[in-house]
Amino acid sequence: MTVLPRTVLLVDDNVSLRQGLAMLLEDEGCETLQAGRGDEAIALAQRAPCRLVVLDLNLPDMTGVRVYSEINRAMKELACIFMTAEAGDDLIEDALRLNPLRLLRKPFEVNLFRDLVRRAIA
Repeated sequence: MTVLPRTVLLVDDNVSLRQGLAMLLEDEGCETLQAGRGDEAIALAQRAPCRLVVLDLNLPDMTGVRVYSEINRAMKELACIFMTAEAGDDLIEDALRLNPLRLLRKPFEVNLFRDLVRRAIA
């Protein structure tokens, strides 16, 4: 299956944040896929492999760490940006062990996010 280089998978149960990030990325010329749950994200990634996944660490059904680990098994070139408003130290340590591009604390600077995405899909 071919990786879609300018496609970003956004995974967050906060619909407003997810849609806002999608609009920002689409203005940058990216295509976006969106999921509010981990299981949805994994299913989407299997159907449409992408270059970058932007993941909340706390999802209703599983952690972002678990989602990224599942997706990354099939797509070794996948880049990741984790986001969190509140996560325990253990979860943050688990996330950082996966070598994401960045772990962003919500709320984060939009320009920083845009620059991270530009580098990931370049």
